[in-house]
Amino acid sequence: MAKIYVIDDDDQLLRMVGLMLERGGHSVKLINNPQDGLETLKIDKPDLLVLDVMMPGMSGHDIARQIRLTPGIDDLPILVLTARSQEIDKATALQSGADDYLSKPVTSQELIERVDRLLSRHSSKQTPHGGTVIAFYGMRGGVGRTTLAVNLAAALRRVSQKEVCLVEWTPSCGQAVAHLRIQARSTWADLAALDSVQWETLKNRLVIHNTGLRLLAAPKLPESPDKLSDGLVRNVLSLLREKMLFTVVDLPPVYNPAVAATLEECDMAFQVVTPDVVSVQTAVYLTDFLQKNNKPVRQQSYVLNEVTPNPPL
Repeated sequence: MAKIYVIDDDDQLLRMVGLMLERGGHSVKLINNPQDGLETLKIDKPDLLVLDVMMPGMSGHDIARQIRLTPGIDDLPILVLTARSQEIDKATALQSGADDYLSKPVTSQELIERVDRLLSRHSSKQTPHGGTVIAFYGMRGGVGRTTLAVNLAAALRRVSQKEVCLVEWTPSCGQAVAHLRIQARSTWADLAALDSVQWETLKNRLVIHNTGLRLLAAPKLPESPDKLSDGLVRNVLSLLREKMLFTVVDLPPVYNPAVAATLEECDMAFQVVTPDVVSVQTAVYLTDFLQKNNKPVRQQSYVLNEVTPNPPL
């Protein structure tokens, strides 16, 4: 049984959602004032928050953003309920910090399934001393995604002086080694044949830059995309989360099991676009695809990267 808070200014809907959750076996606290709700969360953290969007004084998006900026509750799972079903509204909910969304009206079964899924996903991420996993992704190449990932990883290492690892999940022709001006004797392909990867094995495959930044490099020559399996990706990211303060992942401009697994496992994700029509359209299509296939990205943000001096948009 989970402790769930519901914040909604509509008392009738508040009671209805509360009743659904109680029938699902959960303990529920109903709050009809968004400002009071935010203060209550800081004092008594629940297991999950169900949040309405359209409320007077403070919207659900505002509350979600405040939660993500507040230590102690910044990892609280948030399910947004919205009366609007347009893709832009769903995207806004996810960008504000929500983990998932549902459009009203909602059935009891659908609500309970989403809540239980969020609780299960959050529980699986609760590892002792777990680090933060950050992903850079997108379906268009040449937008500077690898450069941003390398620079962020290097900056995090320089500022924190803690363990930081850069991971390049591309099937071939990795570019991170060139950016860092190092040679990679091992790549992720060396792990693909193993049934299970242990920390010592992974550690020996990481290249160390002279700054102390670690790198799990991509192979120089093409490898079968099947080698970069869902299981391998989750295995490696789980180990790195335990050992690293930050793990920065550079994803290829395709949608495959490695990309899907990383976006599900990461704590925040940056979709990189350039100011041109094709890049922006591609970003819209990808976001639409993820939403329609119920694959919300946690803490999703867009990075507008100007790679040319005179961008067309």
